[in-house]
Amino acid sequence: MNSSGGSSSREHETGIIRLIRLPDLVTILNILFGFTAILFVLNGYVYDAITLILAAALADGVDGAVARRFESGVFGEHLDSFADIISFGVAPAVIYYAIASDYDHALVCAVSAAYLICGTLRLVRFGIIDLPMFHGLPITAAGTFAVLLLYTVDSQYLAIAATCIFVMLSVLMISSVQYPKVRSMGVLMLLAVVFIFTIAAHYARFCGSCNWFAWILFVLVGIYMICPFIGCSRLFE
Repeated sequence: MNSSGGSSSREHETGIIRLIRLPDLVTILNILFGFTAILFVLNGYVYDAITLILAAALADGVDGAVARRFESGVFGEHLDSFADIISFGVAPAVIYYAIASDYDHALVCAVSAAYLICGTLRLVRFGIIDLPMFHGLPITAAGTFAVLLLYTVDSQYLAIAATCIFVMLSVLMISSVQYPKVRSMGVLMLLAVVFIFTIAAHYARFCGSCNWFAWILFVLVGIYMICPFIGCSRLFE
């Protein structure tokens, strides 16, 4: 009886493995970056955790590019959503809590929870509605902008600013504001290069005390966030 149960278990595991395609391996890397970022926060390495979220965003972009060139399926689509909620939902909320909780513990708890819930709702809506434009700010952009704010801004008012930004991101994610799907290879390559240099600058310290690549990336993602409101969405298409 135990042997039969073991055989069924092995068949089930083999079935899952057979569902995995090349893009899914990149998605799994995204999950690992997000999970490791949370572990880093628990051990007090908040800024290293932020760079891992940037690495997760880079992996998410590579995942999409690979999926367009190689076979992908429903399994990969669902896996991608789970990866995004970990790396751009849970992890940024935990990082925000770690940085801002001394400001107003109850408020920060509420805002971080609201951000996570809105991000989850955004991903579910994306999973069931296929439209040429994103409805609501994508959680990848929201999470990236959020952690870049926490990384670049050094002010005694950071907790207040971060709380306001996280509220704004939460509202944008569940809104009906239309955001473009980034298809321009020029924009994608530029973002990839800046992501790589931002992460490298953090660990190599070749930018000195200020990571200028992080500021550039912060501005680029910020432009994407406001593009529907200033009529420049075509820049990203």
